[in-house]
Formats: sequence, C-alpha cells, structure tokens
Amino acid sequence: MNKFLKWSKSTSKILIDSSMSLGLEERNLDLNNKLWTAQALANNPELIEDVHTAYFNAGSNLTITNTYQASIQGYQEAGYTVKEAKQLIRKAVELAHSGRNNAKNNKNKWIAGAIGPYGAYLANGSEYTGDYHVSNEELEAFHIDRINILIDAGCDALILETIPNFKELKVLINILDSKKVPVIVGCSLSDAKHLADKTPFKDVQDLLENATNVIAYGNNCTSPNIVSDSIKEIIKNYPKHKDIIVFPNSGAQYDPKIKKWLNNGISDNEFVSLTQEWLCLGAKYVGGCCCTSEVQTKLIHDKLFQKQS
Repeated sequence: MNKFLKWSKSTSKILIDSSMSLGLEERNLDLNNKLWTAQALANNPELIEDVHTAYFNAGSNLTITNTYQASIQGYQEAGYTVKEAKQLIRKAVELAHSGRNNAKNNKNKWIAGAIGPYGAYLANGSEYTGDYHVSNEELEAFHIDRINILIDAGCDALILETIPNFKELKVLINILDSKKVPVIVGCSLSDAKHLADKTPFKDVQDLLENATNVIAYGNNCTSPNIVSDSIKEIIKNYPKHKDIIVFPNSGAQYDPKIKKWLNNGISDNEFVSLTQEWLCLGAKYVGGCCCTSEVQTKLIHDKLFQKQS
C-alpha cells in the first residue's frame, strides 16, 4: 500500500497547506503574468522552496506542488520548449521535497502534485465558471504529460484543484484510473449543491465515489461561507462517503485581468472558527486556498491540531 494512503487511513484529520500565490506575494513577487505562480519555477525557485518550508513549519501535514498553472501548453506559449516545460514541472516536485527536508518539525509531511484545470491555463477566471469548450481529446492531451511527470517525480498523491467542469473531471478520472497513486479532488463550486458549471454535485459524487484511486473529495477556492452547507450536502447524498476535503479561499473576490484578489475576505479568527466547524461536520482534510498563508495555517494548527503528529 502507498505510504501516504496507509498514513491517511489511520489519521483522523489532516492539515494541508494554504496559498502558494499569497506566499510568493508576501515574499515581494509580482504574479501579474499569464503563467502566474508557474513563472516562479523558472525565475524564483528559492521562494517556492521557502514557502513549502514555511507551511510545514506552520504545522501542515501536506504541501501542494506549485504546478496548478504549470502546464506544458502554457509554458510553450510563454516561449519555453517542451523539454524545458517538463523540467520545470519536475522541478516543482523537487522544490517541495527540499522544503520538506528543510522543515524543523517532526510532523508527518507529505507532498501532493497539483493538477489545475484547463481554465487555469486560460488565465481568464474560468476556473470559477467552467465556461470553456474543448474536446475530450484536447483535455486529455493537455493533462496527461503533467500527470505522468508528477507521478514519476515522486509525489505521494495527486490533487485535482479547483476543477469547475464536469466533462474535464471525467476526463481526468479516466486518465487516473490506470495510475497507481492516491487522488484527492477539490472542486470549484457555484453554490453548495453545484459544480461551477452548474452540474449537480450529486452527479460529481456518483463519479468520484466509484473512482478507484480517489480517496477524498470536496471543494477548494470557493467561498468559506458555503463550505459547511457543501459538507452537509455530501453527507446527505452519500452517508457512507469517502473522506472530505475543504480548502476554501478567504472569501475575497478575484479579478482575472490584474491577477489580484480585491479584498481580504473573512478574518483569521473567523476562518479558524469555521475550520473547526468543518472538522466537526465531518471534513478530514482542511486548509486554505487563495488569500490564506502560513499565518492562517499556524493558527489552525495551534488551535485545532496541536496534539497531533
């Protein structure tokens, strides 16, 4: 059995890291480009490594590689060769490993390879709507190389992040069905009962509950104000459900033109209080997404995870 899978089965709650983008911005990096955080793999790798280290030191068990927007197609359009693009994606995993090695705590520490949606590559905010129209063949070609690189580079698990489009999710699950790696799925929601493209979340659950490699699913980078209801919806639809993951953003509003979030969202204390509520409702994996960083991770750890290794 995969070591991470064995550990996760024996653990009651798991703290994942928070936003790579805010972590980089807090280190004075301007992310206003189409590659967003993926540009830092070429220009500022030391900052990425430092963000991973900081999250582990803040108490997280699981860090997510900086590959959400690191696609081969995106790198090619930015002037990189296919070989260079593949090297940068592999480098993201190496930086996560280095960040883990640098961490000064004795927590169990794992690495999840991030698979962002096609909408992230478009860089127009469509990861929050699912409003893009490409064929299954195009979606498979877009995703498959990155998936294989992340697995070959030694990720403990893969995490599908902010997936807004049901057709794309089905393509991804089909690719991953033959891969021997645990898969976690974070969906982008329009509300507590629907995927961002308005697909009923019950349909999403029907797919994921029957997907062999999927060990946990839920939502991420959605408003924290709908997360509790989304957990209740998952449990109502499938009382004997797989593990639940929630890592919402802070409730801020994203402007895709300037690649920035326009307000701070809820307070740190509110976020921690809601995280406790999500754990009590039945979530197993918790953390934050955009506009949350190691400050929130440490608060969640110190208040809710202090006694857990």
